[in-house]
Amino acid sequence: MLKAPTARSIRSQLLAWLLVPLCSLWLLTTSIAYFFASEVANSNFDRELLNSADSIFGRVRVKGGLALIDITPAARAILRHNNRVSFFYQVTLPDGSLLSGDPVMPKPNLSLPQGEKEFAYANINGEDVRTVLVNFPDPRIPGGYVLVQAAETLQTRKNLADKIQAAIVVPQLILIIFGAAAISFGVARGLSPLRILRRAVGRRSPLDLSPISESDTPVEVRPLVHAINDLLQRLREDLESQRRFVANAAHQLRTPLAGLKTYIGFGKRMPPPGEMHLVLDQLDRGTDRMTHLVNRLLSLAKAEPATREVQTHCRIDLNSVASESTSEIIAESIERDIDLSFEGSAEPAYILGDAASLKELVSNLVENAVRYTQPGGAVTVRVVVRDTIKLIVEDNGPGIPVQERDRVFERFYRILGSDVDGCGLGLSIVSEIAHAHDARVSLSEGAVGHGTMVTIDFHSAVPDAAKLSKR
Repeated sequence: MLKAPTARSIRSQLLAWLLVPLCSLWLLTTSIAYFFASEVANSNFDRELLNSADSIFGRVRVKGGLALIDITPAARAILRHNNRVSFFYQVTLPDGSLLSGDPVMPKPNLSLPQGEKEFAYANINGEDVRTVLVNFPDPRIPGGYVLVQAAETLQTRKNLADKIQAAIVVPQLILIIFGAAAISFGVARGLSPLRILRRAVGRRSPLDLSPISESDTPVEVRPLVHAINDLLQRLREDLESQRRFVANAAHQLRTPLAGLKTYIGFGKRMPPPGEMHLVLDQLDRGTDRMTHLVNRLLSLAKAEPATREVQTHCRIDLNSVASESTSEIIAESIERDIDLSFEGSAEPAYILGDAASLKELVSNLVENAVRYTQPGGAVTVRVVVRDTIKLIVEDNGPGIPVQERDRVFERFYRILGSDVDGCGLGLSIVSEIAHAHDARVSLSEGAVGHGTMVTIDFHSAVPDAAKLSKR
């Protein structure tokens, strides 16, 4: 089961693209701030812890060759700095014996060089502590040095780090909140031209196809407004074309209808049988002309882009379509004493198209050529496979003057002086069907220097068809 696409909001996307990186940056700076705050707190308290170790070493005394140390409870309270920190210490002689202090402390590193210090983390009685071990040189003591180890719990360090971090993060958070509000307001104001444009288009009546003003639109929206105006221009041209079409069609239909009405009146006044057969002949020809005109109007209406149904083009051999359409006009060509022939290509001429529309295209071209060629003339229909696939309809008739070749594709246009029955829609239908198949129509003189040659270039449905045909 296909999932329906969700509507995407430009405002939501803009806010997401602006606020997500901003919040991510805030989280990153928070982490960095906490790291530096911890480093600052540790650095300060490590110096205090080192001072405490130095103070403990200052309490070491040597009497009678024996090392003694005297740290009263009051002195230990001073070393603790505050009541929220548990303080531990240990003084060790070079032989590893405990001179004074807390036996729960970790065993010192007896190999620590003289004058060096060593910081580390440890756990005493279930509490995390920070320790410092210092090797103090002292020639009065057998062995020449004494190891002093001091430790304190981490709560005060964490409290200081939290305060430093809060001093950095809270202003940043306030800045982000106000920044998000400003961004939301700015995005809303920035998109206001789109709302104005939407209201301007929504207020228009269906008959108002005038261009939308681009003077007050932002630069980013102008391509959209320009595209809408271009569409409105095409709609205006299409409606104007439809109005001309309706006017011309009404005029064309009015003539045969008036003729039919006239001959019917003549028939009513004539005594039977009289010359009734002449009137009936005129009625028959008038009916044929009107039927032909209506059929062409229907064909043109189907071929127009505004009314053309969406068709699925399939691969078709143009040889078969052209051959079948040409064979259907053989009877008319014989009646007019026209030599009608078909020359197909040696290989299949596959194109993508609609068979019914292509058949209508070929029929109109061949019918025009047969009707406008003098008796005893010739009409040739060819399919050629070269760089493109070409449909060529050539006759040796009177031809079309160069200045008229662009106008013959207009609806209801006919060359002056032509005494052939027609309605001037055949080539208009050909042009519309060719355009629907992305084909190009061109007119030129026949190969013998006179007559007319109509060439339609189609795109091949087989890649490199011309190259394949040569192998």
